Amino acid sequence: MRAAVLHLALLLSLLLGAAAQAQDAVPPPPVVKPGTSQEKVQADISTREIAIQSNFTGVEILIFGSIDFSDTRTPAFGSYDVVTVVRGPNKPIVVRKKTRMAGLWVNGPGKTYTQVPSFYTVLSSRPIRAIASDDVLRSLGIGLSELNFGRDTTGSSQEQSFRTAMIRLMEDKRLFTANDSGVVFIGRSLFRATVVLPVNVPTGRYVVDVYLFRDGELASKTQGSLEISKAGIEAVIYEMAFHKPFLYGLLGVAIAVFAGLIGWFAFRRD
Repeated sequence: MRAAVLHLALLLSLLLGAAAQAQDAVPPPPVVKPGTSQEKVQADISTREIAIQSNFTGVEILIFGSIDFSDTRTPAFGSYDVVTVVRGPNKPIVVRKKTRMAGLWVNGPGKTYTQVPSFYTVLSSRPIRAIASDDVLRSLGIGLSELNFGRDTTGSSQEQSFRTAMIRLMEDKRLFTANDSGVVFIGRSLFRATVVLPVNVPTGRYVVDVYLFRDGELASKTQGSLEISKAGIEAVIYEMAFHKPFLYGLLGVAIAVFAGLIGWFAFRRD
């Protein structure tokens, strides 16, 4: 009798354990074919206007968003990747190579790139090479190595050296950056990214692109904008220097004469 009771208790415990395990198990996410996913990425920026004044020392902006219609069951099944690209207005840049002439270093031959972003940063949830193929990244213009600067550099080592030097110079100025862990997921569908704008950030309208990838394929994309402009006396000086140079020169001469007169009156010997 005692043995039968023990066998019955053991059987009940096994049945209860199997039921609890079946209840806690989470089914895997459904397999979605490329191009048929319904996810949509929604994103916004913490500020859309930045004014540069005399006390400007750089600023950080926050890009945040969510994935709508996400079917990710748990973080363990996470198959989404988010890439954020912030790009400033294009401008032409001339890259010259220093050459030694008569014991002096002078500017030598140069290359002109007509479509260089004045600022470019890419932030991703993991290395972009692990997110999508080179062809996909190249078609979207994601990554420093995939940018088109308005000049074909394929097949020429000299062209490649000039392109590499130009990218390195922009990186030294902190105008070209990349962060493979810049996008952080909060929970299952929320994410955030922080972009650092240095003190020498150029003015103009910036484009903020947020890409959602699933299993290496582009699932959704959203775009925003950011305006950076000068304010206060800096804006007046900038406007005069670049749009009214004659008036700017006259003002500079007048200030120099006025400063000289003040110095003469202050230090004259009578």
